[in-house]
Amino acid sequence: MGGIVTTYGRCREDVLRWPDDPAARHALEAYLSELPADSSDVLWVLDAESLDFTGADLSGLELLEAELSQANLAGVSLVGTDLAGAWLNRATLRGANLSHSNRRKAQGRECDAQGAAFCAAELDRSEFERADFRRADLSKARFGSTTLSDADLRNADLRGCVFGHETLTTVLQRARIAGCLVEGASGTLRGPADVGEQTPQLLDGAELQRWFAEHGAPLVEVRQ
Repeated sequence: MGGIVTTYGRCREDVLRWPDDPAARHALEAYLSELPADSSDVLWVLDAESLDFTGADLSGLELLEAELSQANLAGVSLVGTDLAGAWLNRATLRGANLSHSNRRKAQGRECDAQGAAFCAAELDRSEFERADFRRADLSKARFGSTTLSDADLRNADLRGCVFGHETLTTVLQRARIAGCLVEGASGTLRGPADVGEQTPQLLDGAELQRWFAEHGAPLVEVRQ
């Protein structure tokens, strides 16, 4: 998919592959049957807390404000999906593909997104405290005022991403960023962030800004 989707799927025919689990399929079918095909109004939300979506391809669907807390979305394709305002607290997203997805104002506290793809995803105003993004592809993602406090981003790909912009600031307070690829990243953020490989090493202010510059991201500004 070449860019961010602006028209999202709202009916059964738009599902590329249904989840293997009958309970998850039933929840998705019930949601789509209530969703008007010709309106952008949020009249119904997907209620799928703790359900298993293994095997599904939900790319391009409208899942506004979906309740997916503790759901299993490992390996699921969500490319270009509208997940604005969705609840993904403690959800499993290992190896999932959320590239070009809209996750503005999403809640993803303590989610497990190891190795997941968020390339060019919109993450502004989302909350990912204590989330696990190790080895995730967050290249060209837009964070804005995203909160990543205590998140684990070790060895993640943040190349070309945009942190805070204008009046928005990304919060990396105590986030672990050792081994991150950050070349070409830009924007404003707030620390301190942990750059230690084996033991904690918190940097803030000019020191953290220097760390980004030395790793190929001189346009990152650290605010205090």
